[in-house]
Amino acid sequence: MKLPDEIEKQIEEKVKNIKLTDLKEYAVNLSNRYMNEKRSGQSLLSEDIEAIVYSIIRMPATYSAVKIAALEANCNEKKIDSILDVGAGTGAASFAICEIIDIKKVTCIERENAMQKLGKELMHEHSVLKNTEWIDLDIEKDEMNKKADLVVSSYMLNEIREENRIAVVEKLLKATNKILIIIEPGTPAGFNNIRKIQKYAIDNNIKILAPCTGQTYCKLNSDDWCHSIVRVERNKLHKYLKDGDAPYEDEKFSYIALSKIVNSNEDSISKARILRHPLIEKGKITLKVCLNGDIRKIIITKKDKELFKMAKKKSCGECIPYIKEEF
Repeated sequence: MKLPDEIEKQIEEKVKNIKLTDLKEYAVNLSNRYMNEKRSGQSLLSEDIEAIVYSIIRMPATYSAVKIAALEANCNEKKIDSILDVGAGTGAASFAICEIIDIKKVTCIERENAMQKLGKELMHEHSVLKNTEWIDLDIEKDEMNKKADLVVSSYMLNEIREENRIAVVEKLLKATNKILIIIEPGTPAGFNNIRKIQKYAIDNNIKILAPCTGQTYCKLNSDDWCHSIVRVERNKLHKYLKDGDAPYEDEKFSYIALSKIVNSNEDSISKARILRHPLIEKGKITLKVCLNGDIRKIIITKKDKELFKMAKKKSCGECIPYIKEEF
């Protein structure tokens, strides 16, 4: 998966007169800042050039993760007319959603002026996103009076104070008409945030659409975590700034999609979520899966025919049909 070509071209145009060595220095400093600073809600980016560098090294992965999460939650089948992108950055999530849903109204919430500026410029030529409303707001500190059918928060909760995260989730839910999607890094810490949201949802009788295959508390051990993987194409500039030789990188992310749609009849018990990359051996495939909260190890052999063929193509975070008699 990759960013749309027109976005990549716009970004490349913005850096054509900047030395690659200067871009690399900004990329290293920015990466170190995000990795090493304590998550206390402070600003980690302020300059225009930093926003551009951020868009090069992070926008493709965010775009891809949001697109996968939205499709897993079947957002394209839920009659979504409006989206609220909270902690929008340069608008990667909004671009992703507009690729799969015919959206009429887009609102982006972002506190960093440099991110807002670049996001507006990237959206200027887009048929829908050019009319995006941008709001300067700090979700951790400020009240939010906007609402939308679909609310998306990508890689934001891990940047704010731990003690404020559930309060922010409550703000996001209040702004949600139909579906809320929250995405975090696919790390133990990122999944821990998602796990707390899952518990909050169950405690408050809020429907979980994905990735959970049921409405039960997570039974993974405390040293384990659930995540999905999406393969993201790299262009030359991306590879240079991240010291990568491969034409792709694998973005690991944890997410949860919650529904406020009344009388939702969706039943996900008929599928199992793959928790680790399939172990493929001669004549058999071993999978660690989650089925309605139960963690199981299953073995699929060639005699399972179609299920075997399907499992060979699956990856961590994807689903397979649950066929009781064949497991």
